[in-house]
Amino acid sequence: MITKVKGFSLDRTLSSGQIFSFFNVDKNWYSFIDKPLEIRQEGDKLVYSGLSEANVKELLGLNDPINNIKAEVDKDDFIDKAIRYSSSLRVVKSGVWPATLGFVLSIQSSVNLILRRIKAMSNYYGRDGEINGRLLKSFPSFEAIYEKGYDKLKQFNLGFRTRFVFSAAEYFYKNEISSNFRVEQLRDSLTNVYGVGEKVLDCILLYGIHDLTSFPMDVWILRTLSLYYSNILGKAKSYKDKRKAMTDYFGRYAGYAQLFIYDYSRLNSIRSRI
Repeated sequence: MITKVKGFSLDRTLSSGQIFSFFNVDKNWYSFIDKPLEIRQEGDKLVYSGLSEANVKELLGLNDPINNIKAEVDKDDFIDKAIRYSSSLRVVKSGVWPATLGFVLSIQSSVNLILRRIKAMSNYYGRDGEINGRLLKSFPSFEAIYEKGYDKLKQFNLGFRTRFVFSAAEYFYKNEISSNFRVEQLRDSLTNVYGVGEKVLDCILLYGIHDLTSFPMDVWILRTLSLYYSNILGKAKSYKDKRKAMTDYFGRYAGYAQLFIYDYSRLNSIRSRI
């Protein structure tokens, strides 16, 4: 299938540290959650197999009113630069479990290491699949992780994250968790998972279920905010107070502001100036 897109970069979006269920081979991207997907970009067209157009648009945030979003969050010189630099990105909707596993693994880790670990886990836990002649292994399911047991996880050298991953798999296995849950339902549920703190939870809400009011803050984001948004943060000390200050400032599309700030800061070494 083919879908026309404008002002969008598939490569930039899928490699921006917000989704960990895709890998790239040559010019194609592959993912296998429920069923295999192959997708590539050719100019202003997306060419793909495995999902419907509606599902691809939902997955990649292509239904978002991006021009209105940019206009609403463009409130200062720094975010204006970030928007211009990262304007081809969209906030994805990867699903609750893929986001949970990815961001639990992200704790004190790098994007490349997360992807390597998930690929290794897919090779062990994943189901076999095929699309357009390419054999794939599915994203590691919580069922497979839980049923094979805690000790099997140790082979992936996840360190302290081993307990986090197994706790998440066990909780999803024993409880009903749905992308259709309200934000507060998910907050109440996922805080029961060992290793899911405020930052990981905000990442799951933003990049897992597309809650655009969420504004996750890791150490990198917090340093950037302290440099460019100290007047907005004011006397806020706790994570919750800082998040509220930023979401009040950027409004209903604060999640896009976060993505633009993170992407611009990460790729322009903003951290090195702090």
